[in-house]
Amino acid sequence: MARNLIARMFRRTSAEGGGKHLPLPSAPDEGQVYAFRTKPYSEFAPPETGRYAAFKILGATDKQVAVAVLDGIWPEAPALNAVRASSIVNEHRFAHTGRPAIFGVNRDWWEPEKDLNELSYLGQLAVSRAERSFAKGIFEFAPGSRFSTIHAANYAAEGEWRWSNDRAAFVHEHELNNAKQEAERAAKEERYRTRLSKLTWDQLLAETPFDNWSPSPPFPPEEFANAARKVIREACLAIQKLGSKPRKAEVRKVLKQTVQWFNDADERAGGVIETEEREDICAVLEEMAFVARQKALAEEIDAWRDW
Repeated sequence: MARNLIARMFRRTSAEGGGKHLPLPSAPDEGQVYAFRTKPYSEFAPPETGRYAAFKILGATDKQVAVAVLDGIWPEAPALNAVRASSIVNEHRFAHTGRPAIFGVNRDWWEPEKDLNELSYLGQLAVSRAERSFAKGIFEFAPGSRFSTIHAANYAAEGEWRWSNDRAAFVHEHELNNAKQEAERAAKEERYRTRLSKLTWDQLLAETPFDNWSPSPPFPPEEFANAARKVIREACLAIQKLGSKPRKAEVRKVLKQTVQWFNDADERAGGVIETEEREDICAVLEEMAFVARQKALAEEIDAWRDW
């Protein structure tokens, strides 16, 4: 019975779709409601979903946009009146524990028309006191607040519909995707071990760190990336000057100062270091520790970082 209730929560009839849509606003604002055509959850899903979803802006500042994904799913772009009856979807798929699908998006990354398929603006709805409270938590970086790109709206809407209505196939696709990622991770680790055994300061200094951080978004702004590359190069030169067998304390000092720079820069930028950036930064710092013949310091990096 519970599953049928959830399934009904996601169903909307075609009569509720196809409403009049307005020109896209020039800036995000409280109460704005948008619809979009969902994308497949992974490369192993059918190429077309045939589904439309919606999200609501709970608030916006000059730094962040608070977004709530709604629980409606339609066969075509809905009208505002259809969306009016929707609630914020709670996420239950895989490891999710039922939290509302609410997250912050860095204002510098706010380009939903580029990141979502067939984006349309439906109009504005009132924002409740509870919704404003969610937005306030995001703007104040309250514990438990989540931050992402607007792509998260697609994963929440499409993922929760699949979890409620097509779970067996959805789980199988997820297992296929995990297997592919595991194979890629193993291959990357093998290449990494081979690289570390031959790496030198000259090679590190000849390379461009974080050369995969493009475009922005979804990666950090170009200004942040360029500053990060400069800091890594300066840190490499500083450790290289310590000699062929530098003391652990001296290498630790340079690495820790570098991590602190990323802590401060990430906070100033509004939290732009996410999973891929974190992995890239830690990989470069680990390489520096290995070249300095102080590989044990790589295990200390996690304790220094805030991202």
